[in-house]
Amino acid sequence: MITFHLIGDSLVTAYGKDEENIIGGWGDHLGCFFDEDKLQVRDYAQAGRSTRSFLNEGRFLDDGRFGTNNFPYLGPVYPKIKPGDFVFIEFGHNDDDSRPKVNLFDRMTPLGEPDEAGVYPTVMPQEYMKVPNTSMPKSYPEIMRQSGVSEEEIGLLIEKGMELMPRYGRLHYSYDCGATYKGYLKFYVDAVRFRGAVPVLVTPTCRLRMEDGHIVPFEGHHGNKDAFGSFPRIRAVKQLAAELEVPMIDLFDYSRRVFEYLGYDKATYLQSILDEDGVLIGGVRMGRPGSWPVDYDLRRRNNSFGGFDDTHQNRFGSYLFARFIARQAAELDENIAAALLWQPSKVTACPEGLLQEKDALLGDMSLI
Repeated sequence: MITFHLIGDSLVTAYGKDEENIIGGWGDHLGCFFDEDKLQVRDYAQAGRSTRSFLNEGRFLDDGRFGTNNFPYLGPVYPKIKPGDFVFIEFGHNDDDSRPKVNLFDRMTPLGEPDEAGVYPTVMPQEYMKVPNTSMPKSYPEIMRQSGVSEEEIGLLIEKGMELMPRYGRLHYSYDCGATYKGYLKFYVDAVRFRGAVPVLVTPTCRLRMEDGHIVPFEGHHGNKDAFGSFPRIRAVKQLAAELEVPMIDLFDYSRRVFEYLGYDKATYLQSILDEDGVLIGGVRMGRPGSWPVDYDLRRRNNSFGGFDDTHQNRFGSYLFARFIARQAAELDENIAAALLWQPSKVTACPEGLLQEKDALLGDMSLI
């Protein structure tokens, strides 16, 4: 029996059944593409987490604080990894500190300054870097101030941050502890390999914001851009994969190609929707269930929603991306390929706005 362990954020996590949700993560669907007698999927991903907070909260290493087995909280991950397993690692949406640093207390990780060749530093988290969870690091107000956060908001953010501190152990990694985005990713890669398993880096999906038919960088979109080009966090993942010879699945590139193939208006039918207050609609875990695709189609048809979510996919969008990952994973190992089903055990319904494009999207991937 092959086991896939999934770690990541809201794009990876499982929300539940198609019949009860509008929002979806690719972890919801990955198992349906494989023979369950040959391969199982265990999804530990959780919304809002970064490489740093996933580690700080005890979701990876067992520090005695995080042991519940209730859906969707399957952590800690590390003790469950066996030789021959595969661990899929997708973080980035919450690590990104190219936006004003309002979430640096729990999510963000520094990318670090690239060298003259554009290579970003790989500084791993070490025990000596940890700080107590009894007070906010003194550097945080100044870091926020330098990024343009107002004094009033800084006070409120520090108060909010202190409320989150109990999630961490007695000591935790702060934003400015010295570790970098590539360093945290390497921490997971090294730990997985130590268990005799295979790490697989997955580049995070792109955000749906387009100009002239193309996905564009902006603050908070995988590093925005720097002197070496757009989306530096995606380049950093690719650098690390090459440096460590780690298998990588380029979901960022695939999602970008899909969105640009469809164009913005059609691509929104792969995305979740928001209410008038900007809150996600249709998540049973959030106490707001929604039937797929009936409720989604009705809201889209009647324009009874507040806007599109440029980050999170709906049930069909996440199913489409899970299908891509399943096909890519099958190329990594002959046993995974042998477990891949000719026909998936379920097919998530397509929203009515994409019925004409459905066959192309679920057909030959080389067309996109």
